[in-house]
Amino acid sequence: MRKILQVLLLLVATTATAQPAPAPDPLQANKALVRRYIEEILSANKMEKLDEMLGADFTDSTPGALGSETGPDIIRAAQGRIRALFPTVQYQIDGLVAEGDKVAARYTVRAATKEEEELPSQKVEITGMTFFRIADGKIREVWIINDQMELYRQLGFTIQPPESSKP
Repeated sequence: MRKILQVLLLLVATTATAQPAPAPDPLQANKALVRRYIEEILSANKMEKLDEMLGADFTDSTPGALGSETGPDIIRAAQGRIRALFPTVQYQIDGLVAEGDKVAARYTVRAATKEEEELPSQKVEITGMTFFRIADGKIREVWIINDQMELYRQLGFTIQPPESSKP
């Protein structure tokens, strides 16, 4: 009886360890990729990690996006322009939602302008959302919506209605 029990325990232990690990949930993997992108690229400015996260065919489909280029250099150039104006930028992720090959990210951006000769650094805070399309473990496309009007207001700009052309 004791031998039979030992054999059964051995079989159970072997069977339990031989089971393949469950496949990772693709929605969770996509959300993790977006979280890494926001934290490591946008907040920490680690441009050397960009090629790991973005596909060579990456496209910014945001209405009004500059040019028709593709690839990670789009983000390198955009981050260069942003960091020239706002050397300090931090993103706080307020929510991530995934469905299919898309992840929606809602975030708050806190930044500070560069200190100039007689102008102190100015802090700004805006909210935004980006939709990411992911394929084969890489970000392939984005649609970005940030509260630009609030950014301009915090920087001291005002909006003037056009003068009426009527007499």
